[in-house]
Amino acid sequence: MRLPLLLCGLLALAGCSASDPKPATAPTVTPSPSAAPPVVRLVLPAEMNGLPRTTTAKWLKRPKSAEKFLKRHVFAPTGASVAAAYLDPDDISETVEVSAASGQVADPAATLRMLTANSVTLEDVRPAAPGTPGGVGTCGLSREQQPAVATVCHWAEPGSVGWVTIWSLKDRRKSFAGIRAQLQP
Repeated sequence: MRLPLLLCGLLALAGCSASDPKPATAPTVTPSPSAAPPVVRLVLPAEMNGLPRTTTAKWLKRPKSAEKFLKRHVFAPTGASVAAAYLDPDDISETVEVSAASGQVADPAATLRMLTANSVTLEDVRPAAPGTPGGVGTCGLSREQQPAVATVCHWAEPGSVGWVTIWSLKDRRKSFAGIRAQLQP
């Protein structure tokens, strides 16, 4: 008589009862609609900062390479990515290069740190306002090709990542938000 009593006690301690005919199932989790990546529209205007867009292959090498790199750093890509260079062929002292990819970015701050860390020649890197599309941004300077100064900026937000380089004779960080706004109107 002690054995059945002992078994009932063990079953009660384990949370089972004889009246429970089937085991409990785990609750079903339905993914929320917010789990889908936001759809970000990227556009390439005909002009950027007053400079015309070029189709010359030699000027597109760096932006196209950056575009491929950025596409590898978004989850669930939406297919939208851009790469372009803007310059006056008669005066290349001012040049703008842009690259961006849209898709889900799980941790924009961590992604931005990774993008900035991959730009090893940058100095004076600081946070930069990424403009009305939002997210987080940084800009730094490269003086490797003096007298030209490359202002290199990155952004990351839940729906896109991007890179902007402005070649000039001076620091052009203040142009970053306006350029990004033209890419994501």
